[in-house]
Amino acid sequence: MRELFAAVPDDPPPALPPGHLDVVLARARREVRHRRIGAAGLSAVVVLLLAVLVVPGFPLPAPTAAPPSSPSLPDRLAGYSMLTSTVGQAPPGRAIALYGYGNGELFNMFQPLVVGADRDTYRQVDAMQERGRPSALLAPDGTGVLLGDDRGATADLVLVDLATGARRSIPIGDPVGVRLLAWSADGRHVAYSAAPLTGSGDFGSVNFVAAEVARTGTLRLLDLSTGRSTAVPSIAPAWTAAFAPDSRRLAVQVGQHAHLLDVDGREYGTVELPAGRELAADVGWSPDGEFLATVPWLSDGPFNGTTGGDTGHATFLWKAGDVAFWPIAADPPVTAPPPVGDVVQLLGWRSASTVVVATVDDAGRLSLAEVQLGTGTRRTLSSFDTGSTCELGMQTCRTFDLHLATGMLPELTVRTAGSPQRGPWPLALSAVVAVVAIGAGLLIWRRIRRSARRLRAAV
Repeated sequence: MRELFAAVPDDPPPALPPGHLDVVLARARREVRHRRIGAAGLSAVVVLLLAVLVVPGFPLPAPTAAPPSSPSLPDRLAGYSMLTSTVGQAPPGRAIALYGYGNGELFNMFQPLVVGADRDTYRQVDAMQERGRPSALLAPDGTGVLLGDDRGATADLVLVDLATGARRSIPIGDPVGVRLLAWSADGRHVAYSAAPLTGSGDFGSVNFVAAEVARTGTLRLLDLSTGRSTAVPSIAPAWTAAFAPDSRRLAVQVGQHAHLLDVDGREYGTVELPAGRELAADVGWSPDGEFLATVPWLSDGPFNGTTGGDTGHATFLWKAGDVAFWPIAADPPVTAPPPVGDVVQLLGWRSASTVVVATVDDAGRLSLAEVQLGTGTRRTLSSFDTGSTCELGMQTCRTFDLHLATGMLPELTVRTAGSPQRGPWPLALSAVVAVVAIGAGLLIWRRIRRSARRLRAAV
C-alpha cells in the first residue's frame, strides 16, 4: 500500500478556469430561483383550479339580511355575459323581471334571465334551457317561474322556486301542447290553453307548439294550491287571457270576443272587442276593474278564431303599436282613457291611471317606462343594454318574452344599477376553464423540469 501511494505523482491538480467558482454559484442561485418560481407557478395553478372547480360547484350562501320592503328595478339592465350562473346553481331570490336575451344571427346564443327585485342579481333559468326555452310566466310576487314545453306535448308544468332553485312538477294529465296565458294576482290560479298535437307540424320550429295551441286549444284553469286543472270546453280556441284584480274572475279571448268567467269556469258575460285588436296578454284587466286593455293583433291580416296563430313567442321586441282601453260594462256608460301610443308591449299597471310599457327608440334601444293615462306623461324607468356583446361580440343583443312581476309594480322604485352579480360560473364553463388551466400547468411543469435538467448538465 505504501508503495502504491509512493507511486502517485506529487504534481499539483490543474488550476480551475478563471471565475469558475463565481459561475457555479450564479448557476446554483439561478436553479434555486427557478425552483421557487416553479413552485409559485404550480401553487397559482392549484389555487386557480380550486377556484374554478370547487367554488362554482358549491353555491355561495344567500345573504341573510332581509330584503328591502320595497322592490326595485335597476335603471339600466346589464348586457349579455356567458359567466351568468343559473337559478339551480345559485338561487337569486325574488325577481322583478323575466325575459329572453341574446341573438341568433350566426349562433343560437340566447339566455332566459331573471333580474333580482332587491339587488343586481342576474341568473339564467336553467329549467327553461333544458326545455328548449319555452314561453313562461313570472309569478306576480316574483318568487317563481312557471313553464311548459315548446318541444312537443307535455304531461306536466314545472314551477321553479327562485328562492331555493327547487322545481315542482305539476301533472296535467295526458300529454298535450300547452300555451300559458295568465297568472292571478294572488298567485293561486293560472289560465292556460291545451290541445292534443297530431304530429303533423314541425316540432323543431320555435313557435310550433304555442301557435298550434292558439289555433285549437281549450281553456284550462290550474289551481296551484291543489295542483288540479279544470277544463272549460266552451272556451276554444283560447287565444289570450287576463285575470281581474280580485283574482276570482278572468277574461279570455276567442275570436273578437272576451268571455268573462269565474275561476270555477262559469261564464257570466262577454265583451265584444274592436276589430283587429286583442286582449293584452296577462295584464289586460285594469286595477279598477272597469276596462280591458287591447293591443293590435300580432298576426298579419284578419283573425277569425281558427286561423293565424302568431303568438309572438321568441319574437324580438321592436314593433311599436298602441294600447286602447275598452269598457267591460256598457251600463252605466264609462269613458275610457285615450289610447297610449308608441308601445311595444304593455307590461302591467302601477295604478288604475298609470301603466308600465316597453318602448323602443329610433336606434332600437328598448326601455321600460311608466305612462300616465289621460295626460300621456312618460318617465323612463330602465333601459336594456343593446351593445354588441352577443354572439362573441359580433351582434347586438335583443330582448323577447318580457314579463314583470306585476304584483310589485304599485310599490316599485328605481335603483341605480350597480355591478351585476352573476353568481358562480356555470359548471360547463368551469369545466372548460379547468381543462385549459390543467394544460397550462402541465406545460409550465414540463418547462421547469427541462430547465432544471439543462442546468444540472451544465454544472
